[in-house]
Amino acid sequence: MKDLLPSYAAGVLHGAEHERVRAHVADCSSCRADLAAWQSIAAAALPETAAPDPARLVRAVLTRSAMDGPTGHRPGRARPLAALVVAEARLIRPAVPIASALVMALGVAIVLIQGAPGIAGLVLSLVAPIVAAAGVAGTYRARRDPAAELVAAAPTSGRLLLLIRLALVFGYDVVLALAASAVLTVSSAAGTASLNTLVGAWLGPMALLSSLSLLVAVRFGPDVALGAAVGVWAVRVLAGGILARDDWPARFVLAAWSTNALVLAISAAVAVAAVAVAGRGEPLHGWRATHPM
Repeated sequence: MKDLLPSYAAGVLHGAEHERVRAHVADCSSCRADLAAWQSIAAAALPETAAPDPARLVRAVLTRSAMDGPTGHRPGRARPLAALVVAEARLIRPAVPIASALVMALGVAIVLIQGAPGIAGLVLSLVAPIVAAAGVAGTYRARRDPAAELVAAAPTSGRLLLLIRLALVFGYDVVLALAASAVLTVSSAAGTASLNTLVGAWLGPMALLSSLSLLVAVRFGPDVALGAAVGVWAVRVLAGGILARDDWPARFVLAAWSTNALVLAISAAVAVAAVAVAGRGEPLHGWRATHPM
């Protein structure tokens, strides 16, 4: 039956075979889906005097199969978007959210054990940003990503896929940090610090370090991005310990590692730039899969 579907879609099948295919497709959802793909190819084909454009044919089939159900019914925009979110969530390695939760729990445990006043905000300001930056570093697809070819050939914008994955990873880390802040506030381990104070200790640094990590990942790949994030994080650790707090380098680092309007604005601008650059193909010297996003 599948051998007859191309001729049926092209309208060159007649007589008993035509009726046989028509009756079978009415009861077989699998063949209806295949028929829809062949009909998309037939609709996208150029006149017989010209060679068909392969890219146009492939995109037509992918678009039709992604947007239409087996009966050709369009489910609307909300349903495909939800499917994309689920698909991107499946591509995130389970080790990433598990490791993030464990590191965040370790930070909470350190605060609870130490019990020193003011340590809660410091620990969260150091733990939450590096956890988020490490996760964001791996959100941009690389050449070794098994899903790279599929993403490059999909009819969905690569920027949209990147934004969905960013929302999943960064949103998960924000929820973790909020939960840690709430636990420390309720347990009185934060001393007199309120929940808003603890959130302010890590929100700005998390946004800034994650956006920088994403920009580096888009341009140079996830490994370089993770190394850069750890390097920037190490500078902040040194600024709070080895470097003298009165020196201007330490004052600059500590001011940048805080939550204020300027830090949040810079973080947003860097993130927008990273998403814009992501449309120019694969990282690592412009290697690409099938076509640029």
